[in-house]
Amino acid sequence: MSIIYYVWFPIIFEFILKLTCGLSEIWSIWAPCTMGVSLSLIFSILNERFLHKRFKIIKIIYLIFIYIPIYVNISHIILFNSEISTNSFMSVFETNLQESIEFVAHFYSLRFLLLTILFWAVGVVLFLLGCNWIRIEIQKKYLIAVIIVTYPIFCFGDHRYKFPFEKLLFSCIEYKQDSIRNKELLNQRMNLNFRNIKSLVGSNRRQTYIIVIGESVNKEHMSIYGSALKTTPNFDAIKNELKVFSNVRSAHCHTQKALKGMLCFDEDFANGDIVTFFNQADFKTFWFSNQYTSGNCDGLIAMIGSLADVKEFINKSHYRTKLSSNYDEKLLEYLRKALQDKAKKKIIFLHLMGSHLPYSKRYPPKFDLFKGKNNDKKITNIAQYNNSILYTDYILHNIIDLAKSLHHDAIVLYFSDHGEDVTEEPDSPHSHVESLSTPAMFDIPFIVWCSDEYKVINKKFIDSWIINKHYKTDKLIHSIIEISRLISDEFDKKQSIFG
Repeated sequence: MSIIYYVWFPIIFEFILKLTCGLSEIWSIWAPCTMGVSLSLIFSILNERFLHKRFKIIKIIYLIFIYIPIYVNISHIILFNSEISTNSFMSVFETNLQESIEFVAHFYSLRFLLLTILFWAVGVVLFLLGCNWIRIEIQKKYLIAVIIVTYPIFCFGDHRYKFPFEKLLFSCIEYKQDSIRNKELLNQRMNLNFRNIKSLVGSNRRQTYIIVIGESVNKEHMSIYGSALKTTPNFDAIKNELKVFSNVRSAHCHTQKALKGMLCFDEDFANGDIVTFFNQADFKTFWFSNQYTSGNCDGLIAMIGSLADVKEFINKSHYRTKLSSNYDEKLLEYLRKALQDKAKKKIIFLHLMGSHLPYSKRYPPKFDLFKGKNNDKKITNIAQYNNSILYTDYILHNIIDLAKSLHHDAIVLYFSDHGEDVTEEPDSPHSHVESLSTPAMFDIPFIVWCSDEYKVINKKFIDSWIINKHYKTDKLIHSIIEISRLISDEFDKKQSIFG
C-alpha cells in the first residue's frame, strides 16, 4: 500500500468534517488541499533523494506534526462546531482539574467517541501498512510554483487556515500575548481600592441583579420602541412591567470603546471597573459571555469579565470568523445555576452575541420569521437583523421569567453596547467607523425590569426615574451602581441615568 494514503487521510478527514459542520470557507478548503499536495511532493522528493525508504522516520514526524494537531482541531470542531482558537487555550490554561473533569463529562458524546476511534483506527492501519511512495516525477519549476502558492499559509496567512501544527502554535502565542497584556493592565491597578462602599438597603435582604449586555441593537428595530414589525412580542406583552428609557445613546459605535466607558470609570481600566467594584462591595460576581475573548475589540472586555468570582466564556470560535459556537440561549443554563447559588448578594453579567454580524448566524431556524428577497441583499440583511432582535426578545423573556421566580430584591437591566446601521450593505464596515457614523449606530435600547420586592423597598427611587431623559452611556457604571442601591466616594449620582 502506498504511504501517500497515510499523508492524505487526516487532511481529507478534517475536510469532510468541516463540510458536514458548515465550516468550509474557501480558504479552509484551499489550505489543507495545498498543504497535502506540497507535503506529498516534498516527502516524495526527500525519500527519493535522501531518506532512501526510511518510511518510519517520515511517518513518525508526520504523526507528531500533522495527525495530532489535526485530531486536536477536529475534536474542537466536534465539541464546539468551531476550529481551535485563542479561546481554547484560555479554557485549557485557566481551568483547574475539577473543572476539566466536569467539562469532559458535559461534552462527552457517542459521536465524539466514534469519530475518535475511526480517525485513529484508520491512521494506525495506514501507519503500519504504508510501505512505499508513489514515484512522482516533477520539474523544479513546478515545485517552486507549489512552494510559492503554499508559502503564505505557513508564514503570513490567518492562522485559522494554516498548517495544523502552526495553527496550534499561533493560537497559543496569541493567547500568551493577550495574557501578558492583561497582566500589565492588572498590575497598573493592583492596589486599587474603592472607598466607603455602602449599601442603601438592609444587610439581611437578598439581592440579585442581572445586567444583560446586548450587541449591535438599534432600538428603532424593536416593536417596544415603536417599530411596525412585531420584533419584541414578549416585551410588548409585559410592557407595563418595564421601564423603557427612550433617549439613551451609546458613546461609541464599536464594542471595546463603548463597553470601556460603560463598565469602567473614565473609560480607563486602570481607574477601576464594575466587576472589581462589586467584588469589593461583598457581592458574589458572575460573568457569562457568548462573545469572543481575544482580539483588539474583545480582549479587554473579556479581562474585565475574568475578574468575576464565577466566569464562563462559552464562545470557543476565533474572533475573526464572525461565527459563534453557541446561540445565546446557552447562557440560560449558566444563569439558572447562578440563581441557585446560596450567596445573599449577587450580580450576574450576561454578555450576549445579540445582533452581531452576520445576523443570519445569531438565531435558530425557528426564529427565521421575517423574510427578505432573493435578489435584494439589503432587504434580506434587514430581515435577518430583525430576526436576531426577535431571538434576543425571546432570551430576555426567559431571563425575566427566571428572575420572577426569586421572590426577593431583583432587577434585570438590559442595554446594548452600541447600535447598528442596517441600511448598509451586508458586512459593511461603516457601522463601526465613527467618522462615517449615523444616529442608528448610537441609538440603543435601555430597559429595566424590577421585582415586586425591589419596587416596594425602592418605590421613591423608582418614582424619580425620568424615562425620556437624554443620556449617554460613557458614565453607565454610575447607573449600575445606583440601581444596585450602592454608593461610594467614586460614585457620582449626577452621572447616573437614575439620578
